[in-house]
Amino acid sequence: MKGKEVLLYGRLISRPAFISLILLLNVAGFFYYIYYFNKQGYLPSPFIYDKSDTFMDLFNVLYWAYDEGRYIEWGAVYPPLSFLIVRGWNFLLMGGGLGDPANMREGSLGLILSFLLIYLTLPILVLRLRQWQEFSLIQKILIYFAVVLSAPMLFSLERGNLIIFCPLILALGTSTVGTPRAFYIALLINFKPYFAILMIYYLARRNWRGFVSCAAIAGMIFLATGLAMDDNFLVFFGNLLSFSKEETLFSLREVLALPSSVSVFSYVLGHPEGAAFAAEVVTAETIFRFIAVIETIKWLVLGLSVASVFFKNTALRDGEIFAILVVAISNLGIWVGGYTFILYLALVPVLIKMQKKRVYMLYIFLLAIPLDLILILNESIGLQYSYLADESIEIFWQLGAGSFIRPGINLLFLLTLTYEFAFKVKKPKAECFLEKHPASSPRAF
Repeated sequence: MKGKEVLLYGRLISRPAFISLILLLNVAGFFYYIYYFNKQGYLPSPFIYDKSDTFMDLFNVLYWAYDEGRYIEWGAVYPPLSFLIVRGWNFLLMGGGLGDPANMREGSLGLILSFLLIYLTLPILVLRLRQWQEFSLIQKILIYFAVVLSAPMLFSLERGNLIIFCPLILALGTSTVGTPRAFYIALLINFKPYFAILMIYYLARRNWRGFVSCAAIAGMIFLATGLAMDDNFLVFFGNLLSFSKEETLFSLREVLALPSSVSVFSYVLGHPEGAAFAAEVVTAETIFRFIAVIETIKWLVLGLSVASVFFKNTALRDGEIFAILVVAISNLGIWVGGYTFILYLALVPVLIKMQKKRVYMLYIFLLAIPLDLILILNESIGLQYSYLADESIEIFWQLGAGSFIRPGINLLFLLTLTYEFAFKVKKPKAECFLEKHPASSPRAF
């Protein structure tokens, strides 16, 4: 009977079945990662090729949290808040501040376990927010395990990146209004500066007071945490500018691990190693043309997405504006990284109420599942220390299909949102009321 109902209403698949499919694939991927680790002594693609670097996003920040040369010597592009949080976190766990990052990692089991606990807890807090009320308990449980076992989340865990805090802060920001919203956006900016793009929301709404409030709160957080941590914290802005202009900062293997932007292709083609490889097939002039086309398309879609927010702002709900801005952030460049895919958890309650909801869920499906298990390249890069195995092992660098599929899907995601916004009309008040007070209905995508 349920199958007939799904067919009658034109539903291709019920919501629980869809979530279960993602969960099933992610569980399969998770057990493959465990199997591969037990057999090889290190994690396969999409995890970073440097197997000695596990959790080092966390411990590099921790090390420099105790060193005042963080902005002068290291050239940090992390706002002071990140260093202050990690240092306070370490203090609460009675951790030390001695030794290099690797040594600090060896003596910080408590910090690693607490990071794992936070990783497992934060998605629960997101799913408990009121915008998830139309999801049943069983659906939330399925979503929870699908999320924590997804490739982008596991990638963020393995790196020990502080972006794991951001989905909750983003969800809080999109579910509140006024000063609380301004505070949460300001907090996000002080975690990752690219979240300043979310302030476009205020400009599109012509909410000048909100814009000024958000900027002021962000500035106060930055100033207060900067003064608390480092006399040279203003050098951060110069570091950020230099970082954005650096053309060969990352190795090819690093950017291909879990890319979110099509800029990964132009970066690879423009990198000396990638250009040398491509030169065997095409001319240098053709390579430059490919790079120009890729970047032109990307910036054109980004520009159109922002324009759609301004031209259609009266027809858009707040959550829809934040959704397209978050997807735009993820498409900006290689420097935002595949970590940003975990932010999409906060967007799901918004996306499922949009006209092309099934298309958006398909995109999220493709971004979340372990596509990297489909190998394109598998080559030895020699002996390397594996932190998880605690021994030197011959490492095979793997390039999976996800490195090629995810960036294209992500740009298509942004383009589809832009297309829907372009033809969106202002909703009547009755419909807006129903959106704010959703009635019980069959839950299917």
